[in-house]
This record gives sequence, C-alpha cells and structure tokens, in this order.
Amino acid sequence: MPDMSAQAPGKSSLALGVLAGLPGWLLMSVAMTLPGVMPAVEHVAVNSFRRRRSMALCVFFAAYLLVWAAAGVPVFVFSGTVGASAGLAAFAVALALAAGYELTVVKRRALNRCHRTTPLPPAGVRSILAVGRFGWINTSGCVASCWLSMIAMLAAGPAKPLVMVFLTGATTYGRLARRPDRTRRRVAAGYAASAVLALALAL
Repeated sequence: MPDMSAQAPGKSSLALGVLAGLPGWLLMSVAMTLPGVMPAVEHVAVNSFRRRRSMALCVFFAAYLLVWAAAGVPVFVFSGTVGASAGLAAFAVALALAAGYELTVVKRRALNRCHRTTPLPPAGVRSILAVGRFGWINTSGCVASCWLSMIAMLAAGPAKPLVMVFLTGATTYGRLARRPDRTRRRVAAGYAASAVLALALAL
C-alpha cells in the first residue's frame, strides 16, 4: 500500500531523531537542574546507612534520569513532527510563556512537590523502592516546574550556552529560595524582561 510505505521511513527517521537527541537532552537537563536537586540527594545520603548509601544514590539518579528521558521524548516527537521553531522570536515567545507560568498555581504546586520528602527505610527492598519513589516525586516535580524553561533553552539557537547559564541560575534560585512566592515573581519579571529584549532584537 503506497500510504504505508510512505509513512514508514518518516516514522523510522522520527524514532532515530528521538534516540539521537535524548543524550543531549539528558546532558542539558542534568546541567540545568542538578544544582537544585542537591538537597534531595543530601536527603537520600543522610537517611541511608553508609554501606547502602552508594546503592541508594544510584537508584535515585536512575529515577532522575529516567523521568527526564521520558520528558524528552514528547519534546523531540513534537520537534520532528512540527519542526523546531527557530530564531529570537520563538525564543521570546517561549520565555514569555515561562514568565506567565511562574505565576500560576500549577507552578507553585510543582515547586512544593520538588521540596517534598518521604521516609526512607534503612534497609531491604523497601528501602530501594522508597528511594525510587522519592526520585520519581522529586524529579517529576522538577519537570513540571521548569519544562517551559527547557523549551526556551531548545529555542535559544546559537545563544544556547549563554541562555543555559541564565536559565540554570533562574531555575536554581526559584527552587532553593526560602520565600518561593516572592522568588517566582522575580523570576517571572526576569523572564519577561528577557523576552522583551529578545523580541526587540528579532524585529
């Protein structure tokens, strides 16, 4: 059938594009979010026996990477199907959306999820399962908190290294601040100002 034969290469190339893009996505995700996830790492280390600490940390980071990898799949599927937006205008739009998202209840709940802790049994299978569950809770909150910032990063084009430093600082500041509501407003203002600047440069 002609339709099926025409679609097969497209699906194959899309799958290859996703697989090829995931390592870079994971590297970018780790670079941007690892500073903010260190309190969770400390929670796992402190609440694990020394002889089991390495195993517990490996389980946590495995959950951390799996969640971010899963989050990257729809990003690359969308990029491969619709086409990646390019240029300062797209970057400005992504930053403006991130600014608005900072002020939503969804963002506040996502940050609360990032800060949630769970009891970690000291040993046995229950300990491994509890660490894995904690890794899922913490990382899924991180994804929900900063996914629009990550989209803005992908749209940054040649300025990606500089934008990465800016967004890493903003997301880490937002996650570790002691007064999260005030901090979210400051981050939103910073994103909005940067979006206006990028749009002005694009015009």
